[in-house]
Amino acid sequence: MMKRILFGWLLMTSTIAWPDTQYPGLQVDVKRAGSLYTFIANFDTPLTKCAAYRYLTDYEAAKSLPGVVESLAYRETANTVRVERTADEHVLFFHVRLHSIMEYTEKPYEGISFMQLSGDSKEFQGSWSIQPNQHGSTLRFQGVWEPDTLIPLFIIDHFAKNGLVDRFSAIAQLAEKRNDTASTQCEDQQQMANVVE
Repeated sequence: MMKRILFGWLLMTSTIAWPDTQYPGLQVDVKRAGSLYTFIANFDTPLTKCAAYRYLTDYEAAKSLPGVVESLAYRETANTVRVERTADEHVLFFHVRLHSIMEYTEKPYEGISFMQLSGDSKEFQGSWSIQPNQHGSTLRFQGVWEPDTLIPLFIIDHFAKNGLVDRFSAIAQLAEKRNDTASTQCEDQQQMANVVE
């Protein structure tokens, strides 16, 4: 019970250093119905469609995001991966460790979808899709989240509208720093996959 309360406060008062400014072109839309939040985010990245897919499926790279201390991926089938992720945060005088187990389903070079199997939310699921554009690709996220906390929803509303912008900005910045922006090997793999289909 205490962890649920602290988790709510964590969303509001985390001292982790998120980006100071919103990533250029990032769009985030959040809606709430009862205790269920739906959100959509998208941003452009210099990554090609193939390189963007490699980024989304590099589950252990999440350790480069603020607050994430562990992200372990276990492949279950050709297109299914279980990911255990731990975030280590400091909230006021409290140290909080958040843990979740997610199942990701991959659709090569098109995107991924995921759902929480266990963790600190009642429900968390979503998907990333990749659309090529002139300068690389557009990554689009759609998700559903139901928090498991005693913190009033109007307080969580503030996080949902502001904190998510910071989080998606960090994801976009990490994508931009990838050194395989236009990977020949990646493009070759995509062509082979298209031939197989």
